[in-house]
Amino acid sequence: MAYQILWQQHGVIKRHFGEVSGRDIVDAIIDVESSPDFDTLRWVINDFLDCTSLTLNDSAFETIVAQDIGAHFVNPNIRIAIVATKPEVIDLSQRYTDETADGYVTRIFPAMAEARAWLGLPVERTPQPSCGA
Repeated sequence: MAYQILWQQHGVIKRHFGEVSGRDIVDAIIDVESSPDFDTLRWVINDFLDCTSLTLNDSAFETIVAQDIGAHFVNPNIRIAIVATKPEVIDLSQRYTDETADGYVTRIFPAMAEARAWLGLPVERTPQPSCGA
């Protein structure tokens, strides 16, 4: 599992780190979208700053797109910020925004502070998980 979910008031940060696979991304999406709190979300930050590599096949990509298109019908009020600096993650993120243009409003940023500012959140450090997380 190369991800961590940090729940916030009205939002969630999905932190992807190390060697990230398509399965990791799909699992993180399912964890968030199956939560009873999903209806109250207004923002999601997908943080790939600590991702060292990304392996994603077409099947996983199509699953990600399908999951988010379906979730958009349940809660259309979410904006998604993707934070990444690795070219392969940025390229994949751009492909995602192109494929889901009629779904969630999504933007790509090179820094967490820019993503948080776009979402109207205080620009601060990423919250650390509680003990046992």
